[in-house]
Amino acid sequence: MSRFAVKCLLITLFVVGALSATFAEQDSPGTHKQDSSGAHKKVYLFRGLTNVLSPGIDQLADELRQRNISATVTNHLFWNSLANEAMQDCRSGRVSSIVLVGHSLGASAVLSMAEQLQQAGLHVALAVTFDPVVRSAVPGNVHLMRNFYISDGVGVPVQPGEHFHGLLRNVDLKSSPQLGHVSVTTSPSIQKQVMSDIISANTGCR
Repeated sequence: MSRFAVKCLLITLFVVGALSATFAEQDSPGTHKQDSSGAHKKVYLFRGLTNVLSPGIDQLADELRQRNISATVTNHLFWNSLANEAMQDCRSGRVSSIVLVGHSLGASAVLSMAEQLQQAGLHVALAVTFDPVVRSAVPGNVHLMRNFYISDGVGVPVQPGEHFHGLLRNVDLKSSPQLGHVSVTTSPSIQKQVMSDIISANTGCR
């Protein structure tokens, strides 16, 4: 493939991703699993640069909805607006626990949103990142941080922040040559682990 063709493909992918990132995909109407107060767990999922290159994020969102767990999936660019939404929902009692999941640049969005929630005095029950490409630190309001990355590719480990006292699990997948920056999000064993973590994540956001 010529350099011109590669450039055209990258531009096309960027435009498609940008166009499809103009809104967050909210839950379809249904019943969510609630605690005794009527509040429920909320999962925010962030795709990377181009939405089409984070297929496992959408797979997780679909399974969560099938399990009646509230989920919003969007592009990494919209973490700030969703942080504001999460603050309002937690403080109002509509949401009991917050979970953040992201791939590539969406992983950076996860940690940025967690940091903003920390500044608001709110907690994150679980943060999951797939192959983050920017070195970041997990803030102290995160109870469990699990990072899947490929060290001989573009992925990097997540560092504990200055006031972090939760559980940090950096999982280096370099010994799994079948996995790449995109396919790491769709690995059945990893998806199973993440879903188990999400179901178990019940630390209150307040």
